[in-house]
Parts: sequence; C-alpha cells; structure tokens
Amino acid sequence: MVTVKVLVYQSRQIFNIMKTVFIFLAISLTTSLFSQDIHFIKSYGNSGYDYGRDIKQDIDTGYIATGSSSSFGSENADAFLLKVDSLGNFKWSHNYGGSGSEWGESVVLTQDGAYAIAGYSNSGGAGGFDFYFVRTDQTGVPHWEKYYGGSDWDRAYDLAQLPDESFVIVGETYSYGAGNNDIYIVKTDQNGDTLWTRTYGGAEADYANAVLVDGDSIVVVGGTESFGNGMSDGIILKYHVDGTFGGAKTYGQENNDYFTSIEKHNNDYYLGGTRHYYYNQTGYLGDFWVFQISNDGTTVFGDTSMTGGSHEVEIAYDVNVLPNNKIIYAGSTKSFGYSTTDFKTDAFVGKLNADYSQPPFINNFGFVGDDDIRATDNTFDGGFVAIGNSEFNSIGGNNILILKDDASNSIDNIDVLSEIDLDLITLNTEILNKESDFKIYPNPVLSDLNIVGIDDVDFEISIFNLSGSLILTSSANQSISLSELVSGYYIVEISNEHNIYRKKIIKQ
Repeated sequence: MVTVKVLVYQSRQIFNIMKTVFIFLAISLTTSLFSQDIHFIKSYGNSGYDYGRDIKQDIDTGYIATGSSSSFGSENADAFLLKVDSLGNFKWSHNYGGSGSEWGESVVLTQDGAYAIAGYSNSGGAGGFDFYFVRTDQTGVPHWEKYYGGSDWDRAYDLAQLPDESFVIVGETYSYGAGNNDIYIVKTDQNGDTLWTRTYGGAEADYANAVLVDGDSIVVVGGTESFGNGMSDGIILKYHVDGTFGGAKTYGQENNDYFTSIEKHNNDYYLGGTRHYYYNQTGYLGDFWVFQISNDGTTVFGDTSMTGGSHEVEIAYDVNVLPNNKIIYAGSTKSFGYSTTDFKTDAFVGKLNADYSQPPFINNFGFVGDDDIRATDNTFDGGFVAIGNSEFNSIGGNNILILKDDASNSIDNIDVLSEIDLDLITLNTEILNKESDFKIYPNPVLSDLNIVGIDDVDFEISIFNLSGSLILTSSANQSISLSELVSGYYIVEISNEHNIYRKKIIKQ
C-alpha cells in the first residue's frame, strides 16, 4: 500500500522552546544514567575500509559520527553518518555519494535537531575533488547535497553552523588563490547556497583544518608555509560573519608547526596540533602541541609540546577542555607501543591539568597496524567521547574506533586485545545518485516521469524540491505527472521500510 508523507513545519520559536525542554530533560535523565559511570571502547565496520573522522554527542545522549566507508555499494569510499546509543550500540548508518570517492570530515547537530556533514568528493562538482556538503533529517535521510570548488582539488575539513542557521565550511583549495594551495572558506545559507567565499595564502602551501564561530567572528586555524617564522607555522584567521577580514596571526618556531583544532573555553582559545622539534634521516619529527591564547590574540597562556619514547611523530588531532578545566588531547604517536615494532601509529589520549602538568591517563593504545584518534567531544556526564581508526579486529581493511570515558575517568588504560569488541555496521540508505535497479526517465522531463523496476507495491514515490520540502506523492508505480511543477531541479525519492533511493531530475 502506498503511503503519503506529511511534513509538519513549526515556527522556530516553538521549536527552540521544545528543543530547550528536551535538552533539559535529556541532561536530567543523563545525570542519573551516567551515575553508573558509563564507559566503553568499540570498533565498527563491515567488509571494506571504514574510517572515523568526527563525532558529537546527540541530544538523546547517543552519538553521531561521520567518516568514510567502502563497505557498501562500491569499492570506492562513501561519506557516512553512523548513529550509536549512549552505550555504544549500533543503531543505524547511511552512506552518501556517487560513483567516485567521498569523505565526511566534520559533522554538526543542526538547530532543527538534524545533521549536516562536510568533506570532499570527486563524484560531482567542477572537477578534481570539491567541497562536499550533505544536509539530512533526524534519521540521516538526505535532503540535499552540494559541491563547492573549481577545476582542481578542493577539500573541506571542518564545518560549523551559525546562530542564523547559515553554515561555514573550511579547508584548502588548489583551484583558487595565490599559490600552491590556499585556505578556502565557504559561507552558505541554511539551504547550502553560497553567500560568499574567501581564500587566504601566499606562494607556498596554506590550509585550514578547523573553524569556530565566536559571536560575530569566524575563527579559522590551520597551517601556513607562506608566512610566519619557520618552514610551516600554525595560523589563526578571523573573519566577520559578513566576510570582512579581521586579521591573521602565526605561531611557531623554525621547523614545521601547524594547528589541527580549536575550542573556546572561558573566553580563551585552546588549539591542538603538532610541533616539529627534531630531525633525523627520515625527516622532521613532531611532538603533540597544545596551545592556549586569549580570544583577542594578545596573551599566550600555554604553549606546550609533549613527547617521549623514540621522538618519532606525534600529532594532536583534537583538543577539548573538560568542565573541571582539565585538557584532553588526542591523536596518534609513533613513539610508544606497537608503533615502535611495526612502525605504524598508535592511538593516543592524554590529559593535562589546568597548569599543564600531566596526570596519569590513558596514553597510547593499539595493535599491529595503524591506529589513531581523530576527534573528541565533551559529554553530558563531564567525560568525553573520541573517534578514530583501527585495523584491529577488522573483517575488512580498517574499522571505526569509538572511545567513551566518564567524569570519573574509569578507563585509565586500554588492553586492545581484551577490551575492543566489533559492532557490525549495516547500511540503511541507498547512496545519493548511485545507480540502482530502478530506471527513471526521461531526464530532463517535461510532463510524465516514468519509473520502472519497482516490483514491491509498498514502495512510495515522492518528489522534493532542493530545500527538502515535499512537493507531491503518487500511488502510481510506473509514472508520475510533473506537468504542474515549475521548471527547475527536483529530487525523486523511492522508498519502503528498508531502502531509499534518490535521484536528481530536471523539470523543463
């Protein structure tokens, strides 16, 4: 039986009130729930290569993550959303992309209670890789996808939403700018349409790794070889939300230094990255770098690098400040553990007190193969969650790794062989624009759109505009009339309880 979707729209004021109440209830329930000191470490994967890049705690106390997966649909990588509950149990996953490769690098919880991810793709756009932006509903079903960039390679690494529901995406561009690769910033409205773009850089390599919205400022951090004191320096840029340039500062020494992340806490900025103090026959070797500066850039409170072992390569991919003012830094190391025998990276999670002294904490963990932590997020219970990658226990080539620790720091060390369990992820949604058994023609269409290959009478056919609004549905499973629609782009969705297929069409 064909069903009809009904989309209910509420005013932003009512939604924000409901959202505030829901968050209050979620936090209240969570306080009781996490009195049990919930902590876990799990890997997630299937038959291919699955990588975790970013994670956030959701308002339901579960977690939403993004990255790239080749376990479903094709041998190429697809961007994905992965949802797990508060105990780390798999709930659902959706893949997004086309016939090429997609990477999800950043996920945000949008103000309407849904999700958005940004990364890069070579399935569409203007050429090479382009910035890739996907907006979904609360269950991960995609509303639309957008590409930004030029004829060369352009890759996005971070995403933020502004209070007015617009977005800012940052990364690097080889298509525009002054040199080899430049910092690239794209500001969009809530529908993903471009409001303005900016490039920043010189003749050498310049790139943005993270972005933070601070009042009416957009704060961008990364690395620069065009400016500064050394071979590469960390860079902080500020722009007004209207695109007006607000200034740039560089920090570093004589070798390669760069920032990977930024967080604001008590009016200060905390940044993570890597600082290269050492050199041997293999090149410049890095230390974990944690940096604290006032938000006006006038005072440096902390400029600390941590290393040990064999002085190989340490990178702090992310830094977070806990409610007790202790600092979590997480990334990868080649100086400890299995990395010293197989020359691969181990995952690393460290802690600093407010005075930058180092209490005992998890530190490195891993097994044969590369392991790392790529992102962290504070959790409602005063602890943190982290996401990364591990080859351990993989039935394909690589697994997503998620670590949750509580405020009591119940995980004080990790025994990889006995503590990490595999949770098999499965696909819920057909990939955007990927070929399927359904045939939809003609495209462009003037009047009747024909759909063949539907044998299941429970399938629903729906037409959406590019803003995600439902335009019409039909009980016919062979054709649907679009003669009343104005000319433009639309999304055809064919769905049942288990699968969704979407394709963009042009109405003439």
